[in-house]
Amino acid sequence: MNTKALLKLALSIIMVAIVLSSVNFQTLQATFLTMSPVTVILVIVGYTMGQLLSSFKWWTIAYSGGIKTPYPTALKAYFIGMFLNCFSFGMLGGDAARGILVANGQPKKTEGIASVVADRVHGLIVLSCIALATCAIMGRDRVSPDLLQLLLLLVIGCTAGWLIGPWLLPRLPFIRHSRIGVKLQQVMAIFPRDLKTLAIITGISVIFHLTQISLHSLMASGMGVSIPFTTLLLVIPFVNIVCSLPISWNGLGVREQAYTYFLASTPAIVSDEQAVAFGAIWLLAVTVSSAIGGIIAIISGDLKSLKAHGADTGTNGATP
Repeated sequence: MNTKALLKLALSIIMVAIVLSSVNFQTLQATFLTMSPVTVILVIVGYTMGQLLSSFKWWTIAYSGGIKTPYPTALKAYFIGMFLNCFSFGMLGGDAARGILVANGQPKKTEGIASVVADRVHGLIVLSCIALATCAIMGRDRVSPDLLQLLLLLVIGCTAGWLIGPWLLPRLPFIRHSRIGVKLQQVMAIFPRDLKTLAIITGISVIFHLTQISLHSLMASGMGVSIPFTTLLLVIPFVNIVCSLPISWNGLGVREQAYTYFLASTPAIVSDEQAVAFGAIWLLAVTVSSAIGGIIAIISGDLKSLKAHGADTGTNGATP
């Protein structure tokens, strides 16, 4: 385990300890016992099915960028990447592994990794737009104006980079003829700009994120808690964005803190114990779904070939 992974794990432990310091463990146990096993299974299955949608979106980005790999190969790469993000503790970055595997022997490893970046940036934009649209239509609820303004700036910045980057890069004299300039242009070329591809991946992304938000509604119902769906449409994007930051192991600790901040603060919709239960069930769904990639990796033998590349991106894989 490298230093970066140790720091992320340490931060997760610290943040979990902070959350648990305000929890009544008897109440927490009772909260878990109120959850039907059927509800937990539905959350796990729903999360996994969502990853199938997300993998197809990523494959569409890669394929439109010239990586002509069959979807089954991309699906395998996607789940192996999930497994490495969840279980490798920084020894091998799942996002880099995805990019290497989707190239499938083609000399397009840079483009493959760029397709993962494009997938994540696009997912971030769509997720942010869901929160901003909810705010515009339904009004601000439980989210400060500063956070909403920051989210708006994030969307504007990412969208501008997506659209203007390919035009701007060749015009920068210190990049135009350099080796890094060539690489950057290869990366930017993967970001789709034709309306048909953008419409397809945006539609898939909207369905994916609405599915994840709906799973939170299912978890709340299983705990006997009533949370307005409009509140979840505004709050869960912030939770998912924060958890996608590469500062903790698999979002552990950060996720629970975010649930507590947005849902258990005054006026509280859920208790601290229910916020922790939310995080635990979601982590279980992520872990079970990621373990599928481990089974695929063992059967395919792809881990051996990946070790030679020594990829290490250290991302968490939460915002497709």
